[in-house]
Amino acid sequence: MKNYEIFKINEYESYLLLLSNEDIYYLYDEIRTKTNGEKILVDMFFRNGFSFNRFIELIFNDDNQVTTRVINPRYVSEPIKENTHEYFKNNREYLEKSTLSKSIKAFVYSN
Repeated sequence: MKNYEIFKINEYESYLLLLSNEDIYYLYDEIRTKTNGEKILVDMFFRNGFSFNRFIELIFNDDNQVTTRVINPRYVSEPIKENTHEYFKNNREYLEKSTLSKSIKAFVYSN
């Protein structure tokens, strides 16, 4: 199974959906290479559910350092949240593998 999936929502928005409990620190180099960008939004719903720290931003610096910051879910576009919801609804094996509570899983399946 994959550790993450990268989505391009439209010509301006892309994000990375975490699909494992792997420490994202160990994925920085791979993510930097695959996104070809200076920063990327990461949806950690797989690990954190609907909590405040669901979204983080990775900012890749020229000196191979990475800065992270938590992004308030209110400032993340609805298409990103909807895409994550649809992804887990259509790929239940990832949701079942997650450590999310039964009630969160049931919510994803029912909506």
